[in-house]
Amino acid sequence: MRTSTTGKSNNRGLTLVELLVVIALIGVILVLSVPSMRDAFTADNLKKASRQIIGLERQLRADAVRDRTDYILCLDVQEAVWWVETADMTPERVAEVKTGARRLPAKVLIADIVLEKNTKRTQGEIRLKFGKNGICPPFVVHLTEGENHMTLVVNPFLGVTAVYDRYVEISLEKGPGRDSTS
Repeated sequence: MRTSTTGKSNNRGLTLVELLVVIALIGVILVLSVPSMRDAFTADNLKKASRQIIGLERQLRADAVRDRTDYILCLDVQEAVWWVETADMTPERVAEVKTGARRLPAKVLIADIVLEKNTKRTQGEIRLKFGKNGICPPFVVHLTEGENHMTLVVNPFLGVTAVYDRYVEISLEKGPGRDSTS
């Protein structure tokens, strides 16, 4: 029951035209929101992977200083997996740790890793040493998931990691965190 502006009750319900307009508006909203939601879900895995790598880098630097031992972050570029070794591990223990390697989030791949002297590695195992003195080499990790890319630039001297929501060519010779295209 609806009440008119004059205060009289009205037994009419919604008209067919009013219902069609509401359904059309809901349809338009859904059509506009689906692509942005798809992008948000896709980018979420990349963001999760970047947070995982950044957190791991910070944890390994802190653990190396605290434990007074060198930690080595091993990244397998083709398999998109990682594991952590210490400098004093036996070969048997290294093999055991490697079999328990952790995978990056679903469908996230490592496109390449740029190391010191701008050496770009697109395959194989990459070993990044986190020294007991708190120092690690600067490096750049390019992550990809389908058409989406993310660039992580680790600058150990400043203790800062730059994150870009695209593939950015970084020159470590110019200093980590500087886009070589600018």
